[in-house]
Amino acid sequence: MVLVSILGDFHSSVLPIFYQSRHLITKHIIIYDDFRCDEKEALNIIEGIEAFKKKYNLSFEQINYKVDEDSQKSVILAIAFFHKHCKDFKELYVNTTDGLASFNILLASKLLPLGANIMAYDRFDNECNIITTEGMRNYKVEEVISIQDHFLLKNLEIYSIGDKAFALKHKDAIIELFEKHSVEFKEFANYIQTQKQPNFVKFKNIEPLIKSLGIETSEEIKSKASLISGGLFEYYIFLKLAYLNCDDIEVGIGINQYYDKDKFIPNEFDILIMKDNHLHMIECKYTANVSKENLVYKYMALKHLIDDDGKIIMVTAHDDFMVRLNDKNPMTNLPHKRAKANRMLLFGNPLQYINRFILEVEEFFELQEIAK
Repeated sequence: MVLVSILGDFHSSVLPIFYQSRHLITKHIIIYDDFRCDEKEALNIIEGIEAFKKKYNLSFEQINYKVDEDSQKSVILAIAFFHKHCKDFKELYVNTTDGLASFNILLASKLLPLGANIMAYDRFDNECNIITTEGMRNYKVEEVISIQDHFLLKNLEIYSIGDKAFALKHKDAIIELFEKHSVEFKEFANYIQTQKQPNFVKFKNIEPLIKSLGIETSEEIKSKASLISGGLFEYYIFLKLAYLNCDDIEVGIGINQYYDKDKFIPNEFDILIMKDNHLHMIECKYTANVSKENLVYKYMALKHLIDDDGKIIMVTAHDDFMVRLNDKNPMTNLPHKRAKANRMLLFGNPLQYINRFILEVEEFFELQEIAK
């Protein structure tokens, strides 16, 4: 099998088909436009696939080919290039889903009579159509990219990852902290931020629970301040969602987004959920001292880094868990409205409404079936 991936604006239309075919292909040809910005984006995918090949010791040949998407001659030259790498066009599969519309239409019209297979991936339903001169057949893309491999293929470097084993090991203690002692624990989390030698004198109810996590001395409290003030809340939300019908779930992933050879922007995502090759995120802010407006703007800018069509839920410690948006004044509750308009949801403190929150996550991320 020779797979041709034509890169455009939405790489989530390309990577799931590549991933599904990775053990079948002998050659993988990546087509991209000669526009400077397109070349830069293509280089990320090319480097990501090379890193993926190395990680899993895959032996297929990777071939990169630049075209002019507005040139008929470029289409003819591309077909001649395919002939050099594929003797039987019945073994040629061309994913034309993503971008370069004029190029793809003309290319498909010329390749179909030669026996090639034209692929169109529906990234919303995670299904693929294969078109030949005999008609069209449809199949579900069964294999789902793991979250870590998703970032690898996008050439995004993971610099940290949360400890799910720790969360699962201490599941009972973490859940009890938030469901039985949330007020006292919140006071403790605020208290340790201002103390040089914090202790448990005023926090006897949560003392045994915190100590069961391996945090006993003042020095350990200070060194684990970020875990106490935010990380445990992330683990709590993770534990409440871990049983849902998702394909993969991670907590506390930090990635570096390189914009030059040695220059990058670090970003951390609290909880990531993969379902049918859609990557979604939950941001957990265990504080009310956060600007809802800034939070929404931040993730409007970062959505593309997570996935082309992923969804985001943001959780804060504000008292209003859910805000009704059916008011007549367009200027009220703007952060919530702006979030919803961009495929995001903004919630307040979920602790008193945790079952409702789980249902909201399940519905918004389309995780309808509970895993058995």
